[in-house]
Amino acid sequence: MRVAASILAMAATASAFAPMPIVSRSTTLSGLPEEISDAIAENQAKSERWCEIRLLSDEDAEAQLSGEELESFKAYHADNKADIVKMKGVTELMLKSLELPKIQPKGKKQRKRDKFVLQTKIAAARAAEAAAK
Repeated sequence: MRVAASILAMAATASAFAPMPIVSRSTTLSGLPEEISDAIAENQAKSERWCEIRLLSDEDAEAQLSGEELESFKAYHADNKADIVKMKGVTELMLKSLELPKIQPKGKKQRKRDKFVLQTKIAAARAAEAAAK
């Protein structure tokens, strides 16, 4: 019984270090299958066209594009511009929190004035309390 268990354990251990089975894979760089269907070809053509379109300036897009391409270009760039404005606001808030305003330290005379004001308030409160009794 022990011999069978030890042989099974050795077999399981040896199979853990076995080389992985070789799987044939396509060597194309784009990751697309070698035989392209009509839908994949259409998506690939749209993707290449969008790569050309999205880098145009607003004026060039108005002159060159029309219809659905122009609408998608405008929507894409409007979203990007809104995100940029929002991120600028966030960075301004972050910079404000990093650069705290410096408070001038109080001088000796100002500390004495503050102490005198506090002492007079305490004395007035004690006088009012004594008068209330």
